[in-house]
Amino acid sequence: MNTKVEQVINRLEEMPKQGASYDDKGRHGWRNPVRADTGFLLHSLVLAKNPNRVLEIGTAHGLSGCYIASALKPGATMVSIEWDPEVADEAQHNFDQADLPVQVLAGDAMKIIEGLNGSVFDLVFLDANKDGYLEQVLKLEALNKLAYNCLILADNVIDRQAECQNFLDYINKYPHTVIQTECGLLVAKLGADF
Repeated sequence: MNTKVEQVINRLEEMPKQGASYDDKGRHGWRNPVRADTGFLLHSLVLAKNPNRVLEIGTAHGLSGCYIASALKPGATMVSIEWDPEVADEAQHNFDQADLPVQVLAGDAMKIIEGLNGSVFDLVFLDANKDGYLEQVLKLEALNKLAYNCLILADNVIDRQAECQNFLDYINKYPHTVIQTECGLLVAKLGADF
């Protein structure tokens, strides 16, 4: 990790882990950064997968995206979707400040997914509304946006299990594991065995 990335990550790690509510903006949920035990895992999983193109759903201020994008090989890119336009602008500024190849798109993830152009995604990180995980993966699959052997990472599958249970039931048909982080990080491989 370069110094610019470290500076941005250190600043974002200092933010409260219980973020602001989206409820006052017409959307349920919270804007929470990943916990300290998750960032390093995201970075390591990206290094191991070595993806060409990454999708993150649930940008917040960009903390998880910094861990992910800082592990990308030269030439790889990342798209991150954030529901709140003001927060999306702030996150884009953070990625730009860290010199990371991330494009932040603001708006409803389901609508943005429909308009995504370019090659398929080799890795997807889910960290937006937990009850939307299944719908988002199904939409990506239906639109052929996932590469064969795509790695799916999903945060909060332990502490918010009830909200994403339909996604967890669906993912059972794929090779997967849940890493016992503070919130629970699911790692699944779509398309083939480990």
